[in-house]
Amino acid sequence: MKNVLFHFTGEDDDISLHDDEIGYLLNHLEYSIGEKVLLVGDIGRLGKDLRLSGLNVTILEDSDYEDICYSLVHNESCNFVKGKLEFLPFEDNYFNKVIILEQFNNTSNYEKASSEISRVLKNNGELILEDLNMYNIKNKIKYLKRRICGLCGNHCSPSDIKKIFSELRFDGLLEDFKNHKYIYVARKKMY
Repeated sequence: MKNVLFHFTGEDDDISLHDDEIGYLLNHLEYSIGEKVLLVGDIGRLGKDLRLSGLNVTILEDSDYEDICYSLVHNESCNFVKGKLEFLPFEDNYFNKVIILEQFNNTSNYEKASSEISRVLKNNGELILEDLNMYNIKNKIKYLKRRICGLCGNHCSPSDIKKIFSELRFDGLLEDFKNHKYIYVARKKMY
Protein backbone atom coordinates (compact mmCIF):
# COMPACT_ATOMS: atom_id res chain seq x y z
CA MET A 1 0.00 0.00 0.00
CA LYS A 2 2.85 2.40 0.80
CA ASN A 3 4.23 2.11 -2.70
CA VAL A 4 0.85 2.95 -4.22
CA LEU A 5 0.51 6.16 -2.23
CA PHE A 6 4.07 7.35 -1.84
CA HIS A 7 7.16 7.69 -3.94
CA PHE A 8 9.97 6.92 -1.54
CA THR A 9 13.54 7.84 -2.33
CA GLY A 10 14.89 4.61 -0.88
CA GLU A 11 16.66 6.23 2.05
CA ASP A 12 13.71 5.85 4.44
CA ASP A 13 10.92 3.47 3.48
CA ASP A 14 9.45 3.47 6.98
CA ILE A 15 6.05 5.18 7.19
CA SER A 16 6.58 6.33 10.77
CA LEU A 17 6.79 10.04 10.28
CA HIS A 18 8.90 12.48 12.25
CA ASP A 19 8.30 15.83 13.99
CA ASP A 20 7.09 17.59 10.86
CA GLU A 21 4.67 14.83 9.87
CA ILE A 22 2.91 16.61 7.01
CA GLY A 23 6.14 18.04 5.60
CA TYR A 24 7.74 14.62 5.56
CA LEU A 25 4.66 13.12 3.97
CA LEU A 26 4.46 15.75 1.24
CA ASN A 27 8.16 15.40 0.44
CA HIS A 28 7.44 11.76 -0.38
CA LEU A 29 4.17 12.34 -2.22
CA GLU A 30 4.02 11.13 -5.78
CA TYR A 31 2.71 13.73 -8.22
CA SER A 32 2.88 14.86 -11.83
CA ILE A 33 3.37 18.42 -12.99
CA GLY A 34 0.05 20.09 -13.70
CA GLU A 35 -2.04 17.97 -11.34
CA LYS A 36 -4.90 19.78 -9.63
CA VAL A 37 -4.66 19.97 -5.84
CA LEU A 38 -7.23 21.31 -3.38
CA LEU A 39 -5.87 22.63 -0.06
CA VAL A 40 -8.17 23.17 2.91
CA GLY A 41 -7.48 24.26 6.48
CA ASP A 42 -4.35 25.37 8.29
CA ILE A 43 -2.05 25.25 5.27
CA GLY A 44 0.64 27.78 6.12
CA ARG A 45 2.88 28.23 3.03
CA LEU A 46 2.09 24.81 1.61
CA GLY A 47 0.21 26.20 -1.41
CA LYS A 48 3.22 28.20 -2.52
CA ASP A 49 5.55 25.21 -2.09
CA LEU A 50 3.27 22.90 -4.10
CA ARG A 51 2.79 25.57 -6.78
CA LEU A 52 6.56 25.91 -7.14
CA SER A 53 6.66 22.13 -7.68
CA GLY A 54 4.47 22.54 -10.75
CA LEU A 55 1.07 21.67 -9.30
CA ASN A 56 -2.13 23.61 -10.01
CA VAL A 57 -3.15 24.62 -6.47
CA THR A 58 -6.59 25.78 -5.37
CA ILE A 59 -7.06 26.91 -1.77
CA LEU A 60 -10.53 26.73 -0.23
CA GLU A 61 -10.84 29.68 2.12
CA ASP A 62 -13.81 29.83 4.47
CA SER A 63 -12.88 32.99 6.38
CA ASP A 64 -14.05 36.45 5.39
CA TYR A 65 -11.79 38.10 2.84
CA GLU A 66 -12.05 41.34 4.80
CA ASP A 67 -9.99 39.71 7.53
CA ILE A 68 -6.25 39.47 7.05
CA CYS A 69 -5.91 35.93 5.82
CA TYR A 70 -2.60 34.13 6.27
CA SER A 71 -3.35 31.90 3.26
CA LEU A 72 -3.82 34.84 0.92
CA VAL A 73 -0.67 36.60 2.08
CA HIS A 74 1.73 33.63 1.93
CA ASN A 75 0.47 31.63 -1.05
CA GLU A 76 0.76 33.90 -4.06
CA SER A 77 0.05 32.47 -7.51
CA CYS A 78 -2.46 29.98 -6.11
CA ASN A 79 -6.16 30.04 -6.89
CA PHE A 80 -8.42 31.02 -4.00
CA VAL A 81 -12.06 30.02 -3.76
CA LYS A 82 -14.37 31.02 -0.96
CA GLY A 83 -16.46 28.15 0.34
CA LYS A 84 -16.92 25.42 2.90
CA LEU A 85 -15.89 21.79 2.95
CA GLU A 86 -19.56 20.77 3.13
CA PHE A 87 -20.41 22.62 -0.12
CA LEU A 88 -17.44 22.47 -2.48
CA PRO A 89 -18.00 24.74 -5.50
CA PHE A 90 -16.22 22.48 -8.00
CA GLU A 91 -17.16 20.04 -10.75
CA ASP A 92 -17.28 16.30 -10.10
CA ASN A 93 -13.95 14.46 -10.46
CA TYR A 94 -11.99 17.72 -10.69
CA PHE A 95 -8.97 17.25 -8.37
CA ASN A 96 -6.11 14.73 -8.41
CA LYS A 97 -5.40 15.35 -4.72
CA VAL A 98 -7.31 16.83 -1.79
CA ILE A 99 -5.25 17.87 1.25
CA ILE A 100 -7.12 18.83 4.43
CA LEU A 101 -5.13 20.06 7.42
CA GLU A 102 -6.80 20.45 10.83
CA GLN A 103 -10.16 21.29 9.29
CA PHE A 104 -12.28 18.14 8.99
CA ASN A 105 -13.34 18.12 12.66
CA ASN A 106 -14.32 21.81 12.34
CA THR A 107 -17.05 21.13 9.79
CA SER A 108 -20.72 21.34 10.72
CA ASN A 109 -21.62 18.10 8.92
CA TYR A 110 -18.88 15.50 8.44
CA GLU A 111 -21.14 13.21 6.35
CA LYS A 112 -21.75 15.98 3.81
CA ALA A 113 -18.09 17.07 3.90
CA SER A 114 -16.80 13.53 3.25
CA SER A 115 -19.33 13.06 0.44
CA GLU A 116 -18.23 16.34 -1.18
CA ILE A 117 -14.56 15.35 -0.92
CA SER A 118 -15.33 12.08 -2.67
CA ARG A 119 -17.37 13.87 -5.34
CA VAL A 120 -14.64 16.35 -6.37
CA LEU A 121 -11.76 13.84 -6.20
CA LYS A 122 -10.98 11.90 -9.37
CA ASN A 123 -11.05 8.11 -9.34
CA ASN A 124 -7.63 6.94 -8.19
CA GLY A 125 -7.08 10.41 -6.68
CA GLU A 126 -5.43 10.86 -3.29
CA LEU A 127 -6.81 12.24 -0.05
CA ILE A 128 -4.50 13.46 2.72
CA LEU A 129 -6.31 14.37 5.91
CA GLU A 130 -4.50 15.56 9.03
CA ASP A 131 -6.39 16.51 12.18
CA LEU A 132 -6.20 16.56 15.95
CA ASN A 133 -6.84 13.23 17.65
CA MET A 134 -9.85 13.48 19.95
CA TYR A 135 -8.45 10.71 22.20
CA ASN A 136 -6.01 13.33 23.52
CA ILE A 137 -7.47 15.15 26.55
CA LYS A 138 -6.08 18.57 25.50
CA ASN A 139 -7.69 18.22 22.07
CA LYS A 140 -10.96 17.18 23.69
CA ILE A 141 -10.92 20.33 25.83
CA LYS A 142 -10.29 22.50 22.73
CA TYR A 143 -13.22 20.78 21.04
CA LEU A 144 -15.50 21.40 24.03
CA LYS A 145 -14.47 25.08 24.17
CA ARG A 146 -15.37 25.46 20.49
CA ARG A 147 -18.75 23.84 21.06
CA ILE A 148 -19.49 26.03 24.10
CA CYS A 149 -18.67 29.11 22.01
CA GLY A 150 -21.16 27.92 19.38
CA LEU A 151 -18.61 27.00 16.74
CA CYS A 152 -18.98 23.98 14.47
CA GLY A 153 -17.25 20.80 15.34
CA ASN A 154 -17.26 17.03 15.09
CA HIS A 155 -15.74 14.41 17.30
CA CYS A 156 -14.30 12.04 14.68
CA SER A 157 -11.62 9.72 15.99
CA PRO A 158 -8.98 8.26 13.65
CA SER A 159 -10.93 4.98 13.41
CA ASP A 160 -14.08 6.98 12.55
CA ILE A 161 -12.21 8.70 9.71
CA LYS A 162 -11.05 5.40 8.27
CA LYS A 163 -14.59 3.99 8.44
CA ILE A 164 -16.23 7.10 6.95
CA PHE A 165 -13.95 7.12 3.92
CA SER A 166 -13.82 3.35 3.41
CA GLU A 167 -17.60 3.51 2.94
CA LEU A 168 -16.95 6.05 0.17
CA ARG A 169 -14.54 3.69 -1.69
CA PHE A 170 -11.26 4.95 -0.20
CA ASP A 171 -8.40 2.62 0.63
CA GLY A 172 -5.68 4.05 2.82
CA LEU A 173 -3.31 4.19 5.74
CA LEU A 174 -3.82 5.89 9.05
CA GLU A 175 -0.89 7.02 11.17
CA ASP A 176 -1.42 8.25 14.74
CA PHE A 177 1.20 10.55 16.26
CA LYS A 178 1.37 10.10 20.02
CA ASN A 179 -2.43 10.46 20.26
CA HIS A 180 -2.03 14.15 19.42
CA LYS A 181 -2.58 14.19 15.63
CA TYR A 182 -3.28 11.68 12.95
CA ILE A 183 -2.78 11.58 9.20
CA TYR A 184 -5.03 9.57 6.93
CA VAL A 185 -3.69 9.01 3.40
CA ALA A 186 -6.00 7.23 0.99
CA ARG A 187 -6.66 6.60 -2.66
CA LYS A 188 -10.18 6.73 -4.09
CA LYS A 189 -10.85 3.37 -5.70
CA MET A 190 -12.18 3.02 -9.22
CA TYR A 191 -15.66 1.53 -9.57
